[in-house]
Amino acid sequence: MKKLLFHILFLILSSTLIAQDIHFTQFNRSYQNLNPALAGSFVGDYRFNGNFRNQWASISEPYRTFSAAVDASHPIVQLPQLGIGLVFINDEAGVGGLKNTAVNSNFSYSIKVDQDSTWIAKTGLQLGFSVRSVNFNRFTFDNQYTGRVFDPNLSTGEDFERNSLTHLNLGTGFGLEHRLSSTDKIEIGLSAMNLNNPNLSFDNQAARLDVRTNFYIISQFQLNDQLSLLPSLLWTSQDKYREFLLGSELRYRFENQSSFSNLYGGLFMRTGDALLFTAAIDYDNWNLGLSYDVNFSELQTASNRRGGLEISVTYIFKKYVPNLRRYKVCPTFM
Repeated sequence: MKKLLFHILFLILSSTLIAQDIHFTQFNRSYQNLNPALAGSFVGDYRFNGNFRNQWASISEPYRTFSAAVDASHPIVQLPQLGIGLVFINDEAGVGGLKNTAVNSNFSYSIKVDQDSTWIAKTGLQLGFSVRSVNFNRFTFDNQYTGRVFDPNLSTGEDFERNSLTHLNLGTGFGLEHRLSSTDKIEIGLSAMNLNNPNLSFDNQAARLDVRTNFYIISQFQLNDQLSLLPSLLWTSQDKYREFLLGSELRYRFENQSSFSNLYGGLFMRTGDALLFTAAIDYDNWNLGLSYDVNFSELQTASNRRGGLEISVTYIFKKYVPNLRRYKVCPTFM
């Protein structure tokens, strides 16, 4: 009976912890995790991107998520429409150290819808694999209590079939970018992850990972020579779970020609959950972002309104192209 109750409890906790994929407040700075069609969608040659999230540290063991990515905008000269990317993800949740380590490759293809390139359509494909594991040694069991004290050296009385599993990742995405002017643009995208519905059960029971659907709008509008408004929204659906995030950043452009070019400040809301404050800065080819979630849901009694701290770093590498000047050579007459 105790073993049966434990398995029921573990399945409930597992569904809470792993039924939903990773998510970032700064979704607009976690490009390939948002949509594989965004691989290579930037101005430059190579983009390096990192995201780190630390959540619920005030309640229990913090949930930590780390993502590192690299993508190339036109790795094949003969096929400039192709973008290629690679993403590494490491996620750890809860007291049991439930871990997910994933490596995903992304391929995108973009086409110009009209002749003046104001409309660009993008499509993408994600292929990868994940390794999930849990540390059962972090749990405690009735058999380890002597009646007065807890003895971790005592047998748990449980027989676990395995503590890790591997599964494939399959996803796809689409995007449509419209440039309203040289400074204003809007992009709409839709992506679907976990198309293969992998089984996440550690005891060969049916615990399928549901398809996660992302719909987003990211835009920018220049207000004057120094200020731009960057509104965006994200709607995510996975089985019965929903997330709706919307808000905007305000970008200030420095007038001087220093290495610091832009400063960002923003306010977002994850409906029914938290207020999200963001800040970022551009330095040369670097972008450094910072955000914090202030929880206002029913969990605030335990969280004391403290949610998740998040950091993002992006670096875009641009190859130096020398500017060759051609001079007309005048003949020398003798």
